[in-house]
Amino acid sequence: MTKYAMAVVPVVGILFDKKAFNPAPNVNEVETVFDVPLEMFLKDENRREQEKEWMGDKYLLHFFDHHSGSKMYTIWAITASILIRAASVVYQRPPAFQERKPTFWNGNPDEAIDT
Repeated sequence: MTKYAMAVVPVVGILFDKKAFNPAPNVNEVETVFDVPLEMFLKDENRREQEKEWMGDKYLLHFFDHHSGSKMYTIWAITASILIRAASVVYQRPPAFQERKPTFWNGNPDEAIDT
C-alpha cells in the first residue's frame, strides 16, 4: 500500500528461457523492461537511501543503481522494497542494511522477515 492508498501487488515468476520472454508492458506504467541480479537487493553496494517522514512516520527510501550495457537504471521506493523482500525470501537472509519501511506499506515497520 502506498501513502496514497494505492495497493501494489507484486507478481514474481521464474523465467526458464530468457530468449522466449517477450514482455508487452503498459507504456503508461512501465518505462522499460530490463533484468538485474536479485541478490543485488541484499547488498549494500550501488545503493543509497533517503530518509523521509510522512504523518510522523520516519522511513528510508532505497535507491539501487544498475548498469546494463551503456544504460544506467535506478530501482527505488516501493519497487526496491518489493525486490528486497523477494531477495530476502529467496536467499533466506536479511539485507546488509537497515530497511526501515514506512508503516503505510505493510502496517508493521521493521517487522522481521518470516523465513
